[in-house]
Amino acid sequence: MEVSINLDPKLSKLDHLFVLVAEGDKPSRWSKAIDDAGFAGRSDTAITIVSGEPKKLTLVGLGKREKLTIRAVRGAIYAAAKTAKKHRDRSIGLVLPYVVDPLSADETVRVAADALAQADYKYDAFITCNKDDKPPAISGTLIPVEGIDAKRAKHIESEARALAEGVRTVRDLGNTPSNVMTPTRLAERAEQVAKSVGVKCTVYGRREIEKMKMGGLLAVNRGSAEEPRFIVLEYAPRKAKRHVALVGKGITFDSGGISIKPAEKMEEMKFDMCGAAAVIGTIEAAAKLAIPVRITGVIPSTDNLPSGSAYKPGDIITMMSGKTVEIVNTDAEGRMILGDALHYASELKPNHILDYATLTGACVVALGSEASGLFSNDDELARKLIECGERVGERLWRLPEWDEYKDLIRSEWADMKNSGGRWGGAISAAVFLKEFVNCPSWAHLDIAGTAYAEHETARETRGATGAGVRVTVSFLESLSRS
Repeated sequence: MEVSINLDPKLSKLDHLFVLVAEGDKPSRWSKAIDDAGFAGRSDTAITIVSGEPKKLTLVGLGKREKLTIRAVRGAIYAAAKTAKKHRDRSIGLVLPYVVDPLSADETVRVAADALAQADYKYDAFITCNKDDKPPAISGTLIPVEGIDAKRAKHIESEARALAEGVRTVRDLGNTPSNVMTPTRLAERAEQVAKSVGVKCTVYGRREIEKMKMGGLLAVNRGSAEEPRFIVLEYAPRKAKRHVALVGKGITFDSGGISIKPAEKMEEMKFDMCGAAAVIGTIEAAAKLAIPVRITGVIPSTDNLPSGSAYKPGDIITMMSGKTVEIVNTDAEGRMILGDALHYASELKPNHILDYATLTGACVVALGSEASGLFSNDDELARKLIECGERVGERLWRLPEWDEYKDLIRSEWADMKNSGGRWGGAISAAVFLKEFVNCPSWAHLDIAGTAYAEHETARETRGATGAGVRVTVSFLESLSRS
């Protein structure tokens, strides 16, 4: 949805106006409509009134004012967009009369504008039937809280658009089927996005990957007919004082390889490259926002398939770092390609390394879809990421990466093995990754439960969510201010 921010739009030009109302509250301009409708503002409630200007007015409940959260606002905005699509509206307005604690008015408006831009998202690139029944494109106008002047509103509008475009890139990449989104195509899309925002992009093919001795990436790729790719994005603004490396898992389809997965829901394994997509989308947004932080994006990409040439349990692989890994489960492939990528990123000597991966089902068991798992060797970095996540509605929950867990990945035949088994699976995977990190400030985000929604939720449609972009942009912006 194209979104503008307007302090006083002409209501007569709107097909539909949505007013977000907290429980028991009556924003002054809309108090009569609230009284006439007997609307209480309870969460998950809405009522539509036919009026003169605008043509239709819908009141959307937010629940108790003192418990108002970003996620509640996002849910209300998504509900408004669904209603607009059902009504086949072309032009809607959205009134948000509240500042959400602990955000400022500016931050609240930016979060709301981004949410509104995403609210009507649907990936329909391959739907050819019933095109005449497709709802019309919607333009949205956000009427902000008091205290935002017109100049600031335009600036926030530009910021929110940049952020929304980065998130949309991630969603489109993640939702694309794996027969189209091959490693080659992922690299091409990275190049296209980079060119559009003036970022350098270098794509390495098999020959270069072999020269770099990326044993993990090459091993996982052995079962595939598709060539691997190693993608490096470089955003280097002139005034940058900090350097952050972003590493993303780019498994374009994960069958599990020889340790093959069950057939049920295997189609969802096209989302196993959402970590790579998050890196691309974050750099796109950062460049459009002109954040004065140097960013290097590092993406190893392949699919993981069984064949006569596939890597096998019992194999021992020499990684780019020179460390050796005994393969006990070929479905623990993400950490193999990330091990090489994290070593590569460490050699760049950045101030911080963040990696994103749909890495473990164990993290989904632990946290479900409400939060991403966070592992870090730096308490201050972990604290800052959690704080940034709370401010943008992208929750992170910290789990340990203590050295005691190394026993789970100890091998008799190599330096380590690539899986620690069922217990503490998300932790042993993070401890494995840590073995390839040479940076005092590193964080691993396991987004297996948050990168895509198996079903439509109260806040978004089914499919890729864009997880990782908002929290990272917020973190990068905090670095630029410090």
